[in-house]
Amino acid sequence: MGMFFRDARGMKMPMYEEPVVGAFYADREEDGRTFEVIAFDENDGTIEIQYGDGTTDEIDLDDWYGMDLEQLESEEEEDEAEDIDDSDAADEDDTDLDDDEGPDEDED
Repeated sequence: MGMFFRDARGMKMPMYEEPVVGAFYADREEDGRTFEVIAFDENDGTIEIQYGDGTTDEIDLDDWYGMDLEQLESEEEEDEAEDIDDSDAADEDDTDLDDDEGPDEDED
């Protein structure tokens, strides 16, 4: 069983991405249990991961490619995206009220 990802139609397709240190993944075979890759030793072919509860585990690279994983955005990336969205919204709300004051009263 190879590593798979689902395309836009939901079909399982092989995935050949190496683990990314610092990236978060969801294991679809384990009901979406998430973990972070904290080390990747290419020479030994081992990946050290840490689950949200703090427990760690080591995965063999061959096993990695057999897992049904989805790479997630990190919390830091999500926070940065939210900051950008918030600043864009603030820019849209910031309008020049001087143009909306109406005609000058000095005109008679």
